[in-house]
Amino acid sequence: MEKNRRENSLPCETIGVAGAGRGVGVTHFCVMAANYLTAVAGDETAVLEWNGSGDFGRMELACTGGVQGRRRFQVLGTDYYKGAGAGELALCLDRYRRILIDFGELRDGVRDEFARCGKRVLIGSFSEWQWETFWGWIERGRAAEKGWILAAAFGSGETRREVVRKLKIPVLEIPLSADAFTVTPGTLEFFQTFFMRR
Repeated sequence: MEKNRRENSLPCETIGVAGAGRGVGVTHFCVMAANYLTAVAGDETAVLEWNGSGDFGRMELACTGGVQGRRRFQVLGTDYYKGAGAGELALCLDRYRRILIDFGELRDGVRDEFARCGKRVLIGSFSEWQWETFWGWIERGRAAEKGWILAAAFGSGETRREVVRKLKIPVLEIPLSADAFTVTPGTLEFFQTFFMRR
C-alpha cells in the first residue's frame, strides 16, 4: 500500500549523503540518521539508494527475510527505496518529512543531484589509506564554502584535528555504532546536534 500524501505542513527536507571514496560509511550513516529521524524525531522518513551498490537489496533480505519485487521496503518504520533515482525522489517529496539520499561515492554523474539537496553531507575517512582522497575533495571544492557538511567516522583523530586546524573547516566526528539500526546515547546526541544545523 502506498503512503498517503503528507498532511504535515512542514516542508520536506532532502539530505544528500556522499562519500569522498568507497567504503567510508555512507549507507551506515544514512541508516543511523533514518532511525534517529523515525524513532526519536517522529518524522516520516525515506532513504533512497541512488547508487549501483545493491546494498539495499541485501539489507531487505537480511532485515525482512525476503526480497519483494517492489522497490520500496520498510525496516523499523523507515521506508527504503532500492535503485532509486529522480522518479522515486519526485514521488517521495510530498509523502515524507525527511528524505535521505545515499549517493555512494561522490562522482561527476551524481554531483549535480547532490548539490540540489537541502543538506549535503560529504563523508570521508582519516584512515591512512583513505584520508588523501578526502583531503582532495576538500581542497578541490573548498566544500565548506558550498555549504557541505564534512564528516568522518574512521581514522586518526590526530589527522582530523590537523585538517581542521589547517583549513579552519569543521569535520564532524560520526560516533561509532556497531548496529546502524540502534539509537545509542552517542548517536542520539550526535543527530540532535546534526539536525539543528542549518
